This record gives sequence, C-alpha cells and structure tokens, in this order.
Amino acid sequence: MSQEDLEEIQYACACGLDVHFASVSACLIKPGSAKRKKVEERSFPTNLSGLKQLNAWLTESGCEAVGMEATGVYWMPVYAILEGSFKLLVANPQHIKALQGQKTDRKDARWIANHTRFGRIKPSFVPPPEFRDARKLARFRRQIINARTGIRNEVQRTLAESGITLAALVSDVFGASGMDILEALAQGKSIHEVLPTCLRRQLKQKLAPIAAALEAPLGQTSRFILAKQLERLERVEQDLADTEAELFEILKPHAAKLRLLETIPGIARISAAIILAEIGVDMTAWPTEKHFSVWAGVAPGCRETGGKAKNAPVRKGNPYLCSILMECAGPAVLSKTCHLRPRYYRFCSQLGSKKKARMAIAHKLAVILYRNLGAGRTYQEPTPRPPSERTKRKIMQKRVADLERLGFKVSLEPKEAPL
Repeated sequence: MSQEDLEEIQYACACGLDVHFASVSACLIKPGSAKRKKVEERSFPTNLSGLKQLNAWLTESGCEAVGMEATGVYWMPVYAILEGSFKLLVANPQHIKALQGQKTDRKDARWIANHTRFGRIKPSFVPPPEFRDARKLARFRRQIINARTGIRNEVQRTLAESGITLAALVSDVFGASGMDILEALAQGKSIHEVLPTCLRRQLKQKLAPIAAALEAPLGQTSRFILAKQLERLERVEQDLADTEAELFEILKPHAAKLRLLETIPGIARISAAIILAEIGVDMTAWPTEKHFSVWAGVAPGCRETGGKAKNAPVRKGNPYLCSILMECAGPAVLSKTCHLRPRYYRFCSQLGSKKKARMAIAHKLAVILYRNLGAGRTYQEPTPRPPSERTKRKIMQKRVADLERLGFKVSLEPKEAPL
C-alpha cells in the first residue's frame, strides 16, 4: 500500500501550477473511475486571455484548491486572476524544496498538485488586495532610499578625490549647511566669501577649520560632476516625498490603525505606514505572536543537540519588516521612560553585541505590535514590577564586591521605613 493510500485526501480536485515568465503549466488531479485519480495537464500563456482560460478551465472542472510556488513575481498575476474562485496556496520555495519527492522541470505541476491534494503545502501569507499597492509603494520607497544613499556616497567620493574633507567636520554633509556648501562648490563660488552665510547654529563656531578643509581646489570636471550629482539628489528627494504622500493616501482608510502604531515606542508615522503595508490589519493570519516574530525575521534561532540549546542565527523572514523593526529599535531605546531601554543595556551585557541587542529589542517590538494591533488598543507602558528577593540579593552582592575591590569595607543595614 502506497503512502498516498494511507493519507487522507483534503481536496478531491486539486491543481498544481508551475509558473514561468511566459507560460504556466497546470496539472489537475480529480477523482476517476474505480478509485483511480484522473490527471489532466495543460499549458497556458501568462497574458490576460491565457490566465482567463486557465480560470475557466479550473472552474468547469470543479477545482477546489490551487497550489503554486512563489517564483519571483511571476505568480502574482496568476494569483490575482484566480483569487476569490479557489482556495489558493502559495508556497515558499524553501518549503517546497523540503517536501518529499523528486522535483523535475517536467513534473513540476503534477508534483505540486499531488502535495496540494493531500494538504502538504503550507501556504505563505499574502496580504489582502487593499494592501498590495501599499506594499509595492513601501518597497519602491526602499529602492529610492538606496538610490539616494548611492548618490550621497558618490558626492563624498567626488569631494575626497579633490582632497576636500568636509565630512570630518560636518556631521551631516547633506543637512542645510552642508547642502549650501555643496551648491557653492558646484557653482564655483569663492568659498571664503559665502561660507559665513552657509553655516548655521553650532557650525558657526567651526568656521576656521571648515574653511581650511575647503581650501583644496575643485576642478572644472569635478564641479560639473558634483552639480549633476546634486541635481540627481534633488530629483530623488522629490520622488521620495511623492512616494510617501501616495503611500499615506492609499492608507488613509486605516488612519486609526496608523495612529495606534505610532503610540508604540520608536515607531514614527512613516514607519507605521511601512509596517501596515507589509502586514495589513488582520493579525489572525498568524496564530500566535511567536509565529508572527518568526515570519518577521526577528525571532531567535533554535538549535538543540543532546538536550542542550546551542547558539543559532536568527531565522530568515520578511526582510522588509525586519529592517524597519531594526530601525525602530534604535529610537525606542533612547527614551528614558520606555521599559525597553534598560532591557537593551541588559541585552548588550548578556549578548556582548549591540547589533544582537538591537535585534532582541526588534523582537520585543514585534510582540508588542502583534498584541496591540491584534487587540486594537493603543500602547500603554507596563507598570514596573518590584525586583524579586533573588534579584535584590544579586544586586547587593555585585555592588559590595565592586566597592571592596576599591578598598572599602562595606556593611549593609536595612533602611528604616518612613513613619
């Protein structure tokens, strides 16, 4: 008796799709005569008419579930056409590779159909249609920021090639004062004449060293390149502003959820919009906060051998959500009233790495995010709990040991309670 005979069929009629750039191969498995399965295989182009033919064929055949692999972005138009008509299972490629069986190009569709029929495919999270455009904009915004970073690095390289060390004295070369200086350099103005009007606030006290850093001449070619780089930077900044405005416009119906996320420490308005674009508002897609943390890519790894837990890297998840949670962890630990601040420093001492400590705080933010967004309540700072007797004893022992190492003799007496 085969393994399939022992397993329970979850979908009597199921289809597997092998999606490519120009075509999609479909294999439909449905009940046949004498308890045998009937297999039909077809191929369709991935244009609109071809995908409509695929939808019509599956509908006429009584298909219940359709499984496919998340291959790049090719699966997205297929998903959009079939959505609402069938149970759609989009599998992570890593999960597909881990399934039993030989997977070849010729048998991809039939192989996926078999796994779909017996419910072996674990579906990945696909956001609702209303959030897909927001997700596109959020990820496009990240591309713009990467482009802006590249241009800024090119500007720094152009200055360094001419021996101008402005970044050594100005913390933000692309701030208000720095941009005025760069514009003056690109236009070939006398830097000693315009520099006093370019500097603002505390930078006015650095007039002499900044003037010395700008003494190196900037040649005609370098000025031309710098001017073009500044023009590109201006266009990118405008693209970034337009993209963020469009993102907020799409998420306007969910303004209440955005305000809710902004109450969480470290999450600003744009960060809340990016998070909402990635996960939507329905947190029931993840059974528990642990599932959500793993999907977000901030959960600690788990590797156990011989009953002993070993160090393991953080499990891979959504890189976009992971990066924004890591960014939010920075300002969250700067707030003196936030309970995450002492945890961050405790993690730093325990883990021996600020990066690992920030990842741990990002994990805490993911848990807070899941709980508050799922319950629809704003964030409230937890009431600090009094330390336990064991914690008090450890603190006293450490402080006493520190003082004794400095040559003091220490005796402790309990403080009298106030009358």
